[in-house]
This record gives sequence, structure tokens and C-alpha cells, in this order.
Amino acid sequence: MNVNWKVVGGYGAHIKSNRTEIIISHRGNVTEIPIRNISHFLLIGGHTIQTSTISTLMKEGTFISFCESDGKPVGYIAPYDYTSFKEIQNLQETTAPYSYALTCAFGSMKSRIFAIEEHTEKFGTDILYSGELDILSGYLNELGNMVLIDELRRIDQLVRDMYYEIISRIISPTYNFKRRTIRPYRDPVNAILSFGYGMLSSACMRAVIGGHLNPSSGFLNRGDQALIQDLMNCWKPGMIDKPAIEFLASDEFPSKGFELTRDRCILHEEIITKLITLFSESIEQNLIDSQIQNLLQALQGETQFTILRSPTLKIHF
Repeated sequence: MNVNWKVVGGYGAHIKSNRTEIIISHRGNVTEIPIRNISHFLLIGGHTIQTSTISTLMKEGTFISFCESDGKPVGYIAPYDYTSFKEIQNLQETTAPYSYALTCAFGSMKSRIFAIEEHTEKFGTDILYSGELDILSGYLNELGNMVLIDELRRIDQLVRDMYYEIISRIISPTYNFKRRTIRPYRDPVNAILSFGYGMLSSACMRAVIGGHLNPSSGFLNRGDQALIQDLMNCWKPGMIDKPAIEFLASDEFPSKGFELTRDRCILHEEIITKLITLFSESIEQNLIDSQIQNLLQALQGETQFTILRSPTLKIHF
């Protein structure tokens, strides 16, 4: 599935269309894009879009997804040919979930451990406290002994918490990033990561809906977008975290590109524009689409469910 992204971030864009083009007016700039060149239209933040434009995109088979300004997914609009098939969703919801949950937990944890090892090659082992890598590896080795999905979920969360704490040591202390937090985000690192995760979630959502799966019927996670979380947790270190860390350390990151208010960090338009370009390039839609095909084949008993490798990390699952 070839996906051509168009992402509109920030606030205040006015979006309309004619029969062949999307017309985006934003801060005095007008952009015209052939509709045939867009297969995924992602709106992040607050904008106005004509209902006739939505109808035009639907007729062309374009998937539209919406995120809040900090990247939190809100919802999507899909053409009729994305209508979920009851047979596939029944397989998804009735299959024994443990082996799928185990595979997702293994993929999530291993991607983080290997990401940390890759960072130590670049920044040195001083970013690790004594015994931390052994603890993480121990958790990974314990997975096969876990008999309950709740246990898998707990260990996966422990590894994720440790991962972000270790990552914080290679990021400039001026950004005041200590760990992954919940909304509202009070530092630019959490704000940037969330923006990237929102884009990754939209990419996964498009593939999941295109495969006629239920995005809220997960194996390891529970709740809204549980299946999306199952999958994207395995790719966050490579597709989002690594380019975000490199961006923060580069000359491309403007020191005044964000504003700290009393209760949250607001990313300025300049950073948002750079992030859209950065993550559009780092998110591997072809890999995500292939992962959904693997999951569908596994549910139908044709193959074993595996987590495909993110090419942006030196990981072999």
C-alpha cells in the first residue's frame, strides 16, 4: 500500500478544494496539492475544513485522521471501502490472546533494550547506572515464564519506564526532561515525542482500519486504540524516539521554538513544520502495512504472528 502523506499542523489553516486539488491557506501562504497525490490527510491542531472537501477526499479513497495539537489521536474518517468485515473482527476478538500479547511485549521490550544499547555505542556506557542493562535483559528473559497477560503488561510498563529514564540522560538537562509524563506536557521533549506518537498512531490506524480490524481490540493493551498501542510500542524507539533525540541535539532545533506556560509546553509553528517533515520520513508505512498483513494471516492460521523489525534500529526480532 503506497501512502502519500499530507500533514497540516498548528492552528488556523483554512482547507477547501475543487474537483482536482486541495487548497490550504495558512498564515498568508496558499498551497495547492493534487488530490490524487494524497492517500492520508492528517490534521493536527485546530483548522477549518469544508464538508465538500471531506466528501471529495472520501470519493478519492483518502483516509482522514485527526489529532489534537499535542499529537493525541482523536478520530478518523474512512471511505466506504474501509468498512470493517465482521468475519475478520470476530477472529480478532475470539482468538486466544496470550501468544499475541507475548509477542507484542517481547517486541516492545526488545526494541527499547536494543535502542539503549545503540545509544551507549554513541554516547558511552556512562548513560547507564550499574546493573541497569542486566535488569532490563532479565525482564526480557522472564517473559516466557509469565502465565498471565497482566504480568506481561506490568513487566512491559516497567521496561518502558526505565527506558525513558535512561533516555533522559542523553538529552540536554536544559529541556527538563526526566521521564515520560501524561498530558499536559510541561517540557519540549515530551511534547515532541507526543507529536511523533500521534503521527505514528495515525499511520497504524490507517493500516488497521484498512485491514478491517478493530483498533480497540488489543492483545496486550486494553481500552481505546489498544491494538494500535500493541503495535506502535514496538516501533516508537526507532521511528520516533531516535529521530527526535537527534533533532534535539542538532542545530536544526531552534532554542526559542517553544513556549513554557504555567501548565504546559507549546511548540511553535517552526518546530511543528520541522517535526512533520522529520516524522513523515521516519515512519515506515510500508512496514506497518506489512505488519497488518502478517497479523491477518496469523489470525487466519496461515502464519505465525511476529513483530516486524523497524529498519531505523539495528534490531533483529
